[in-house]
Amino acid sequence: MEGTVIRQHLGHYLVASAREQYLCALSTRLRKQLQYPEASPGSRRRRVQRVRRVRVTDPVAIGDHVEFDVGDGETGMIRLIAERRNKISRRASGTSPREQILAANVDRVVPIFSLNDPPPDFDLLDRMLAIAEGENIDAVICINKTDLGTADAFEKAIENYARIGYEVVKTSTIDDVGRTDIHAVLDQGTSLFMGPSGVGKSSLLNWLQPGLELRTGEVSELTREGRHTTTHLELVTLRSGGLVGDIPGVKEFKLWDVQPEDTPALFREFEPYLGGCRFRDCAHIREPDCAIKNAVDDGEIFQRRYASYLELRASP
Repeated sequence: MEGTVIRQHLGHYLVASAREQYLCALSTRLRKQLQYPEASPGSRRRRVQRVRRVRVTDPVAIGDHVEFDVGDGETGMIRLIAERRNKISRRASGTSPREQILAANVDRVVPIFSLNDPPPDFDLLDRMLAIAEGENIDAVICINKTDLGTADAFEKAIENYARIGYEVVKTSTIDDVGRTDIHAVLDQGTSLFMGPSGVGKSSLLNWLQPGLELRTGEVSELTREGRHTTTHLELVTLRSGGLVGDIPGVKEFKLWDVQPEDTPALFREFEPYLGGCRFRDCAHIREPDCAIKNAVDDGEIFQRRYASYLELRASP
């Protein structure tokens, strides 16, 4: 059978087919990379030369289209993962370099940050926007908890991003602000909520669709950071249409498979100036006659975004 992974947790996957949902495990073959030696054209069988573990924390992600065998009851075994049109992934924590795939086949990412409590982390936001640019995925920024700030604070938070072309919506579950605007974003296709803990991702979904009863948490009085409440990755189906990926909050976002020389293309406001530097391999850091640095000096590229670029280039 064929279906879409709508929930992933500790090696178990809830797969939605056209009519039913099945709790699936993953075949051993998909957890490994099998390398075969060269075989003659007349060889009837291929012998596995060696087996390597896949360099991902989990080879299956929410949003994956899969083929699976049905077992007893509403259970199954995933046998094949279809080719992805895109993915959102990051470097997993730990000393061994591994990829953590957060979601696949999404139509947009929705980075969510609160106007206050906790205050927005713009460096983290820029990293999330960078991976969306790299995958050519639309991004819509949501500034939540606008009830905790002023209109001036909101405008100051979004002015850089609105100017370079990102859509920004403001929401407040307390003041019931932005319901129509955020529904317009989420009601078609598949969206992925991203952001640190405590910004209200699960609260927004509960507000948009009463009855979901997703767990929500509070901000720590000691650190002013959010506490994790979402412990798994899940696609929530909205009654109004559309799927929304709800993932655990993140404190950092290290990009996967991105080299320093790739980073200029991940900042959309850099595009008009790329190729205009004196040196073809310009890093846009200390080189003379750099079109990017000149644009920063002229106010065409915001200084804070340029600082995010320098940090991302130094440590993708």
